[in-house]
Amino acid sequence: MIQVNLFVGSRYPIDRKKIRCRAKDFLHSHDIEHAQIDISIVGKRKIRELNESKLKHSGTTDVLSFPQHEKKQLDDFPLPSSIPPHLGDVVISFPEAVGTARRYGKLVDDQICFYLEHGIMHLLGYHHE
Repeated sequence: MIQVNLFVGSRYPIDRKKIRCRAKDFLHSHDIEHAQIDISIVGKRKIRELNESKLKHSGTTDVLSFPQHEKKQLDDFPLPSSIPPHLGDVVISFPEAVGTARRYGKLVDDQICFYLEHGIMHLLGYHHE
């Protein structure tokens, strides 16, 4: 079972079902069948605050990922079998998604899904280098 916890500011008009489905499909495509993930859609102030306080980078960004565990430790943390292990959090900037979608002629929800997949890749242990 894949559990997707989605937190969205009420003023951000997104397709919640599409975001949840994309997260589940993407995890399934990477052979993950039992996990939970938290996804937050936030504004510029919140993403800047997280970027600066947690990663020590200045300014805003489009997506942040915060893994719960190192990849090799996922199976080391004992949980009841009914509770899927928590992969971590993906935080997406709604204003950045709007601006980028506009620039490339995409739908905002599609841009959010792109950022979501990028963030999940980081949770799975893939990095830019």
